[in-house]
Amino acid sequence: MEAIIGINQRISMQSLEDAVVAILNGSYDDAYAIELAKRDYQGENRIKKAVQAMNKTTRNNPLMPVIIENEAAVRTALKSHDDRALILIALVNTVYNFCYDVTATLGKYFHAQTIVPTSLIRNKLSEKYGTNRTLPNGMNCILPMLIDAGFIERPKVGSYKMLRLSPMTDISKRLYRQSFLQNNPLLDENYPVENNFYFEFLI
Repeated sequence: MEAIIGINQRISMQSLEDAVVAILNGSYDDAYAIELAKRDYQGENRIKKAVQAMNKTTRNNPLMPVIIENEAAVRTALKSHDDRALILIALVNTVYNFCYDVTATLGKYFHAQTIVPTSLIRNKLSEKYGTNRTLPNGMNCILPMLIDAGFIERPKVGSYKMLRLSPMTDISKRLYRQSFLQNNPLLDENYPVENNFYFEFLI
């Protein structure tokens, strides 16, 4: 049985950040999520999908209680490019196992080479997710989000290059670590996660 890809709508990092801040401000609701979705999409169906993805990634995210508990630290971290990237991608990868797999797969290949072609990522992921059209559709959601966040860049069509991140705050590193553990529930909290390719992006 093929694994479920789940994600079918891309969310811009700015909208994702604005949603997190609205939750911290106590002003996030479905009406606000619709306004965020309308920034990037037109059409009732696409907006509805974007709102569902936004709610899943923010309000209903297992990491949100940690974010709320550490509100001041998170607000500070979001002002730093690299910490912001880590927090936002942690949120995405926590609720979409497929996005975690894409990030970890990229990290694995970046460990050995500078440029990673789309075909290599797709072939590796097809071992778990099959080869139907939902695979490239899912990749077309998460890869632009990783570019938007600052994890990777696309020097030419079909190829990706890693951008090293230097997070400065403990909360961003803690949330990214939690996103790893959420996707690997059998691992102990004390597992040396930094040895995993998922952390290849961090300096």
